[in-house]
Amino acid sequence: MQGSVVLLIYICGNEQVSASKSALLLASFVSCNFITTTMKSILTVFFIIFNVIAYGQSFNVTTDTFDISLKELIKPATKVDLTHAIKFQNKYYCFFEERKKDNSRQDLKFCFIVSNYAKTIQKIKVPNEIQNTVYYDLFLRHDTIFVKTYMDGETYYFNIDKLAWVTIKDADDMIFEDERYYFTYLDFGEWGSTTWCKDKLTGNEYELASSGTIINKIDSVYYITAGLKILKIENPLKLKQCKNGYFYETVRQKKFSEGTNSLAGAEVLFDDTTYSEFEQKEPKLIVATSFVADNKLFHLCMDSTQTFIAKLENGHMTPIQIIGKNISTFDWTYSDRNKVQKDSSQLLKFKTKNLFGLIEIKGQEINIHYLHFK
Repeated sequence: MQGSVVLLIYICGNEQVSASKSALLLASFVSCNFITTTMKSILTVFFIIFNVIAYGQSFNVTTDTFDISLKELIKPATKVDLTHAIKFQNKYYCFFEERKKDNSRQDLKFCFIVSNYAKTIQKIKVPNEIQNTVYYDLFLRHDTIFVKTYMDGETYYFNIDKLAWVTIKDADDMIFEDERYYFTYLDFGEWGSTTWCKDKLTGNEYELASSGTIINKIDSVYYITAGLKILKIENPLKLKQCKNGYFYETVRQKKFSEGTNSLAGAEVLFDDTTYSEFEQKEPKLIVATSFVADNKLFHLCMDSTQTFIAKLENGHMTPIQIIGKNISTFDWTYSDRNKVQKDSSQLLKFKTKNLFGLIEIKGQEINIHYLHFK
């Protein structure tokens, strides 16, 4: 223990060691398996103090487990996977999929409302159109819960009073909105993707080559985050203005289209150029999301061993606080809408080797909920 403290003091006090390298060394040291629980607790305190000194920021990370009893809700109870989740009015609205043991029937989807730390669970009937589709999106918009299927565009809102899904007019592909601009996004698979930004004052639309659906705003600047790239937009009016019929409403009606190639008006802050989607390997680092705390932009990142909060410095992600090991966030294909809520909160889904879970982010508060199915 004495040697550990000496090493810690050396790391923090050595002027030749940069803040970013010190943070990485500290984070790795605290997570070492040979460190005892007492030593880890002490070093974690030092680590938090160091982050406050070096970066002026620390995060309150809490962890708990929701014990969810599914035996009476899913019969027969086989392997169950979490696929979608949102949080609204302190309740979690989740879709699960029961993996079949054989080919005798299709996989079944289940919708549950989980509240009171999983002590209360309500089962909601899933419409046939959702039951029979593969890709769909569960999202919260204007204090209303929606589901939209991908292939046929069927849209439902959840009637909280009647606890039922109700068919409505097709919902659009909005990913972010403020008082001035309206952002929409379409993914064309191997043919690229496009983010549109519509000026509410003039009606003009602007296009951007971006696969990011997470948009954060700090003051008047917009940040768009994809898994391997982060863009900065200081003035949306400097993006490429749409013309020749390449407008969101026009394109979304077409059976085939391609993404734009324009990055005009956007600054690339982070870009993992070492990874190619055609290579048969995982990228070294993935940015699961970006979020705002104390009017600064931070990033939740994953590498091969750990999940950590990072700050972007000179185009590189600097770890400043580890939140867990072997936590892999995921999203269902074509689940793109309204990732960041109007209060700037976010809810992410993750899985470990044996468990699924949820990560809530709001400013400096990060709550990790493991889901234990019984």
